[in-house]
Amino acid sequence: MTTKYGIHQPISMEKPTEWHKKLTEQLEKLLVSKDNFETRERSALREDVLGRLNSIIQQWAYDVSIEDGIPEEIATQQKARILTFGSYRLGVHGPSSDIDTCCVVPRHITTEHFFRKLVPLLQQEEDVKELVPVEDAFVPVIKFVYATVDIDLSFCQLALNTIPDDWNPLDDRNLQGLGKKSQKSLNGPRDTDSLLTLVPKPDTFRLVLRFIKMWAQNRAVYSNVFGYFGGIAWAICSAQVCQWYPNAAPGYVLCKFFLVLNHWKWPSPIRLTNPDRIRELKFEVWDPLRNKKDLAPIITPSYPPMNSTFNVNKSTLAVLKKELMRGEKISSRLMNENLGTEDILKIWEELMEKRNFFLEHRDYLQVKLSGPEDEDEFNKYYGFVQSKMRQLVLSLEPPYMFGVQCTPYPKAMEHPDQKCVKSFFLGLDFKADGEQKGEGASKGKRKQVDIRSAITYFKGIIEKYNGEGGFKCEFKHVTATKLPEWVFPDEKRPAPSKKRKRRKKSSVPAIDKAAIKNKDANKDGNKDANTENSLEKRKDAGVGDSSQKIEEGIKITKVEASDEVRKEKKQKLETKIDDKATINSNDK
Repeated sequence: MTTKYGIHQPISMEKPTEWHKKLTEQLEKLLVSKDNFETRERSALREDVLGRLNSIIQQWAYDVSIEDGIPEEIATQQKARILTFGSYRLGVHGPSSDIDTCCVVPRHITTEHFFRKLVPLLQQEEDVKELVPVEDAFVPVIKFVYATVDIDLSFCQLALNTIPDDWNPLDDRNLQGLGKKSQKSLNGPRDTDSLLTLVPKPDTFRLVLRFIKMWAQNRAVYSNVFGYFGGIAWAICSAQVCQWYPNAAPGYVLCKFFLVLNHWKWPSPIRLTNPDRIRELKFEVWDPLRNKKDLAPIITPSYPPMNSTFNVNKSTLAVLKKELMRGEKISSRLMNENLGTEDILKIWEELMEKRNFFLEHRDYLQVKLSGPEDEDEFNKYYGFVQSKMRQLVLSLEPPYMFGVQCTPYPKAMEHPDQKCVKSFFLGLDFKADGEQKGEGASKGKRKQVDIRSAITYFKGIIEKYNGEGGFKCEFKHVTATKLPEWVFPDEKRPAPSKKRKRRKKSSVPAIDKAAIKNKDANKDGNKDANTENSLEKRKDAGVGDSSQKIEEGIKITKVEASDEVRKEKKQKLETKIDDKATINSNDK
């Protein structure tokens, strides 16, 4: 009988062939060359940092208990727990990866204590840098760097007076009495541990996921905040393919990964298991009938099941589909068993190539953040704005905005030689009238698109920031040719396209263009002069310029013809109407 993993039967039980092993060898070689595995010294440093962090949190929990009037004997027993999850818990972290941690505490310790008491303790540590508390996020978190190790620390308040030694986060009964945000925080460790129990071969899963994470980051499709797939979503997708090919080598599973995901029929959900509904726990559970607006649902494995990709929108899904199609096209070449070792490695490298986001669009919206040169305060502001960027992307999509497609770049760019200045970039693609209605595009017909309403809406959101003042968020439309040099880190800005070559002279007898030009000039000299002056004035005012900036926002226009031509047509039409009216009047 075939062993079943998850809710689906395996597609193939085939064992690794020599060719598949060869693909895997070159895959591992590539990952090693890209420094995807950290050293023993770095691993030891992470363990030391976690130990020091645990000491700080235990002291903090004890101090809060004493302040609340709890006797010292009981306070020493009311310890907190630190649970790791994400890439570190899965064993797929790299040298620069962060450590996702969840601080689990008894019921008398609140989020107020977490942000008002623990944050100052962390700030006193000499090795703690870049500390950013994010209170308004979907899951409240404290971000910081501890002795060069990035830490994301979330918070979970249990409905228990003390946490027993045998407390198990995977036990569904421990969800009883949790608040919504605490439940979402605790599901981080619960989902991670569940994943490892649902894959047939953890080592195969880890190698596949290592490649997919690096590939997604290089192709700029790794960010839950900006509407792409986050770490848990890519992990679930990798685990799904591992379930369907339980005996396959990692190199072969990767090829099948792109094949499966490229042909997946969204919005059909990807899910590894169907956890039983627990009546006693009244948490919201993802339901395909109730959540019809989800475009690419990837469901978490533990209870309560949730959609890990609820931020995905039409624009980001289009980018994801494009990248998965590219991945299948390249990886399918690895099925040619006549390839040499170097050819295999080159194909893996080609698949991993970084995406040239800043060469893909003609127009960009730059969101520039700046403020006083206080890195801690600036990082707080930056973290707040970053957590809200999804709202700006959504406001540039139907039904709020038509005629433009917005593609976000999931990383903030630091300004060189400028302290406390960062910029986000969104690629903007403007559609013709026909494209907006689902019809064929009419060449040259571009509708005016005003994105000021989206910018005004987003400004209203970030103005709610309750931290220190003095910060600025500026919006600027930038054409591809005006992008700053520092957005091209690996290569210089591409040279501008060459001018079109002149057409060859026709065999038709030449026309005396100079004579015609002089004749027209004498005939319409005054008219041309007036038109030229009018156009110059309009140019100075910014009319007709596709990159014009309008006070509080930006208005992008695609101009079909000059206003003077339109005015002339309008005057002719009015003259015809007047003439016709005169004739009718005379007839009467």
